Amino acid sequence: MRPSHQRCGSSALASTASVLASTALALLLPFAAAQSSPDFPVRDAPRLPGNAMQSNGISLGFLTQWGSQYEPTDVIRALGKSPAVWGDYWNVWPDEYDFRQADWHLGEMRRVADGDVKAVYAPAVLFHGRMNQWTQEMTDALAEKVRDVNEQGVPIWLRFCYEMNGGWMDYGLQPEDYVSTWRSVTNAIRAVTNETYMLWAPNVWNGDSNDIQAYQPYWPGEEYVDLVGLSLYSFGPYRSLNALPEDDLFRDSFRPFYNLVSPTSSSRNPLGLSRAYSVVIAETSAPYYYEIPVNSPYYTQAGDTDISPPMPNLNRTRPSLADPPYPRSDDELAVKATWLVQMVGNETAAAFPNLKAVSLFNYLKKGNGTAEVLADFRYVGSRDRFNATIEEWLRTNYGNNTAYLEGYSGDASAIRTSLLGLGGIVAVAIVVLAL
Repeated sequence: MRPSHQRCGSSALASTASVLASTALALLLPFAAAQSSPDFPVRDAPRLPGNAMQSNGISLGFLTQWGSQYEPTDVIRALGKSPAVWGDYWNVWPDEYDFRQADWHLGEMRRVADGDVKAVYAPAVLFHGRMNQWTQEMTDALAEKVRDVNEQGVPIWLRFCYEMNGGWMDYGLQPEDYVSTWRSVTNAIRAVTNETYMLWAPNVWNGDSNDIQAYQPYWPGEEYVDLVGLSLYSFGPYRSLNALPEDDLFRDSFRPFYNLVSPTSSSRNPLGLSRAYSVVIAETSAPYYYEIPVNSPYYTQAGDTDISPPMPNLNRTRPSLADPPYPRSDDELAVKATWLVQMVGNETAAAFPNLKAVSLFNYLKKGNGTAEVLADFRYVGSRDRFNATIEEWLRTNYGNNTAYLEGYSGDASAIRTSLLGLGGIVAVAIVVLAL
């Protein structure tokens, strides 16, 4: 997903109950992850905290819409528990590469890093130029910046020039220049700090492995990659109509990438890896679409651009539905909960034991599909007049509702033990099923 930046600085009760019940039962089913082969070890996900939000051993992260009312501390308060990873976007141009967004957001990341959950900072470098326009001066500036952030006690997963296999990126579809630049950047960063880890993260592709959009042409080599990730969304029909994610959409889309970077044996190891990688979903969501009235100021806004505060009240806006509607497509909670459960449920954890984290893209954007729609990717944002039912569902099933009610803010001085453990989830299941 490509956020836009300038250079200057109503769900029915029965439907909701059904989602909560199915989610609770999915979390209750026995979890038995497949074990890696003892002669084919797995690389750990570096600095990933063990006490953050998670399900079945899969941590949850967020890419927050910085500048809105929901920056990391706001999300922590809303959920009663801290996510494990905080995403960001650092915009860079051939003639402007001061990485100022790192400075703007450093105070917030320091507050998070000083809290009871030592979360990882995962900025994505979004370069507005062709790959052969990246210079040594830019590499040096980037290495200096990540070193400065690390010296403030903030570890980094650096998602350098992500989704490089997509034609929507200025630097996309240029594999040779990409690989050489990646290696140069990696060497420069490792020369000045050991607290920044290189996160290689293409966009999902399930076509021919020799295609220029495939993964292999952009692989820089095992010695240059610390962690691997993938952009993978459930966009719905035509990127403008609401529908529940298809059964097994996540697993079917994710499996080819997972098998490539996290093999279980040397006989099925096309990259020739000496160790399997821990894998993360670097960004994801299941956007819910709303029609834009012709008289709305958003109607003429360019597609695939961010909606800036003050945020519109989408509860007064019509969902974008097919004619006739897809089943349960009028239920935003059902769409988003179904997708998240596909990613972090027990079946996925058992099928992909080296999947370690999933980061939710928490933005509101103008859609880029076949209709004039707003695309709401958010799971958190009730203060911005977002559907509070989804935020409550996320807090109840993955956060800590008791800590939320007590005013939890993530501070190290206010460490609390989660009271919504297995027993709490069982209670939720029983109550919902009784409805």
